[in-house]
Amino acid sequence: MKIKAFILLPLFFIIFGCVNDDSPEKETLKSITYEVLSFEFTADTGNNSSRLKYNIEYTNPNDVAVTGSTAVTLDYNGLVLTPIKRVPPYVEIGANSTYTEVYNVESPHDTQSLSPEQIKAFTVKFVSAEFVFAID
Repeated sequence: MKIKAFILLPLFFIIFGCVNDDSPEKETLKSITYEVLSFEFTADTGNNSSRLKYNIEYTNPNDVAVTGSTAVTLDYNGLVLTPIKRVPPYVEIGANSTYTEVYNVESPHDTQSLSPEQIKAFTVKFVSAEFVFAID
């Protein structure tokens, strides 16, 4: 009888173990929206380089702060790319607030393989932006 009690008692706890219902429910987050405040691409700056500048404002409509990274998709003369960013560091947007991403990079031209006409004809256009939530 004692052997049955030693076997059945742990089995009983495993099957009918306590479930903690006191854990807070995770709230479904609303999407982060964005607005392009400025976008400028200069194919030839006159210094054997091109420059891409933009300011994008992300708005967090949630009642909690969110953490994540941004992904900006651009069209490079018909080739649509979303550059991969080194993450972390993550961006934190406070509850019901905004974050403005400022990008201003000048890149040298490859004058060995591109003619001045090809450089001047090069275009970069904005396609979309996204805020990617970090999973904790």
